[in-house]
Amino acid sequence: MKKILVALLVAVSSLMMISVKAEVELPPITDHEKVTVYLFWSNSCPHCHDFLEYFGENYYKYQDYFVIETYEASKGENYDLLLDAKEYFGQELDGSIPFIVIGSTYYKLGFGTDGTEIIEEALLAYQDESYEDIIKKFIEDNDYETEMKSLKNAVEDTGYKYIGSEEDLQNDGLSDGVIVAIIFGVIILGFSALVVFSRK
Repeated sequence: MKKILVALLVAVSSLMMISVKAEVELPPITDHEKVTVYLFWSNSCPHCHDFLEYFGENYYKYQDYFVIETYEASKGENYDLLLDAKEYFGQELDGSIPFIVIGSTYYKLGFGTDGTEIIEEALLAYQDESYEDIIKKFIEDNDYETEMKSLKNAVEDTGYKYIGSEEDLQNDGLSDGVIVAIIFGVIILGFSALVVFSRK
């Protein structure tokens, strides 16, 4: 019985450790211009919602390094801008989204619930002296009259919570990390109690 409880405790501990995400290491803040992360999205796109929900809760940690601009791909010249970007990157000229552009790098479709890859790319661009904002250049060269929404507006329009600062997070209650730590502690105490009582 004792071996089964120990094995179960190890398995649960491993699962809990996997669920706690490592923080992305932040570079020093310099006088480099902030990088712009462009999200082409629509309200009917579930992966776009994943992006907005994740960054609505986590963007405040990275706002010294990059800004996020969102363009609803179905609106007017936003769609033309999306097609320009896709053509530049050699992608199929269609409206498939999300399409995320950072400098001269892009990501298409399938954004999951962890934005680590996007964050790391934006931080690399922030540290790159040769950073070039392709989308900004397209907008200026073509005199596009796009309809850009800030991350905050897009997040709130889709019904998710936007956390703009560490203070907002503290006012919002317990963080995910604290909740995971509490659950982990309760599980360990429960298994410890089972081991103690099983010996009697």
